[in-house]
Amino acid sequence: MNNSPFQLFLTNNSPRSARAVFRGLLILTLCFAFLAGSVHSASAYDLTKVKNKSFEKDTDGDGIPNAWAGIGLSAADKRVCNQSHAGSCSFKMVGIGGGGTKFLCQTALYSSGPVGIIATLSAWTKAKDLSGGGASWVYMYFQHTDGSTNIVGFLLTSGTSPWTYHEASGAALEAFDFMAICQYTDNFSGKFWVDDVKLTAVAP
Repeated sequence: MNNSPFQLFLTNNSPRSARAVFRGLLILTLCFAFLAGSVHSASAYDLTKVKNKSFEKDTDGDGIPNAWAGIGLSAADKRVCNQSHAGSCSFKMVGIGGGGTKFLCQTALYSSGPVGIIATLSAWTKAKDLSGGGASWVYMYFQHTDGSTNIVGFLLTSGTSPWTYHEASGAALEAFDFMAICQYTDNFSGKFWVDDVKLTAVAP
């Protein structure tokens, strides 16, 4: 993973933030292994179609949007339809100031892919009173076939912000088994909303 965006994140952020990400990765590895095994087929490199990208559908009304999976979420972390950038809804995540890790994820690619696939993730976010020593961010996640990972994403800054566009691009540094999109918070206070998540990819 030489010069990977994940290494750059660890280099440019506090050890506390780095530890938070590592804890998250351990949880995600178990979660994604389960999700990948539960899917029958998918088209290779079909990364342009994020399911339920604006969180408009929640068929069972449990607050978790269709096609997404939550880890460590509370009742306050849910699809809401009083805040949005596109459509009527978004997903709200509330930080845990005293510590704790939360994820909302979607596995976007289940078939294997070669080294060099370049993917671009974009989303709109809004935040209120974000603060703390942890991290809140949105990212895409390559799970390489040898068990290593490459993560590319964008951190949400502290404070309050209106709906803001973010974009990040990165490549699979090795052949990969699957890819996922996540929004994540650890040891942060405040809350944020995510909407209109998109992912595109170009084969080498």
